[in-house]
Amino acid sequence: MRLVTLAFPSASAFLTAYADDVLTVRTRTDAALGEQLLVEISFPGLPNRALLRATVDGLLIDEEGLRVRLSDEDASTRDFMLAIAQGQLKVSTHRDHKRFPAALEVRYTADGGEMHTAVIDDLGAGGTFVLTPTPPSAGARVALIISAPDGRTIAANGLVAWVKTGPAAGAGFGVDFDPIEGEDGRRLRALLRRASESAEVDLESRDA
Repeated sequence: MRLVTLAFPSASAFLTAYADDVLTVRTRTDAALGEQLLVEISFPGLPNRALLRATVDGLLIDEEGLRVRLSDEDASTRDFMLAIAQGQLKVSTHRDHKRFPAALEVRYTADGGEMHTAVIDDLGAGGTFVLTPTPPSAGARVALIISAPDGRTIAANGLVAWVKTGPAAGAGFGVDFDPIEGEDGRRLRALLRRASESAEVDLESRDA
């Protein structure tokens, strides 16, 4: 799965290129119809460069471009980008961290309440998105224990930055991490570095 970078000069330019889960972009990247890509998307106002899986849906020969259909598996990241671009969500803190598609088990508590088990949908050095049909409220303090692919855990604390409600399959909450120090920070950085340097872009749970 190849990485293709798509940088838009403005949020409105991103919205102009987007329609019904398809991005129409000008790029000199050679691609085949049906090819699966990992697209890295950025535009002013988006706090993190977003990584989403996509499939080449069309070739624009005359304009040197592509139509890429974003994967439903990364719907939470897509919806986050749309909310930012449409002005429905304001994020005051800017961090230049990539988010990698993920499927890792996480246990978490919100505001010191009971422990819940869920799955994270993406992961970066600055935060994550947790899939759950019953997300805590925006602004809640959360403590998370993420199960890494090597069988170890990564503990992180943070703030619920935004919440997505609706169909259970895509509901959840985004977390802005507090600085993660010590061994947990080293484990997270090593995990993301391996994902960035290898061809395996998905961070998936594996049996020990």
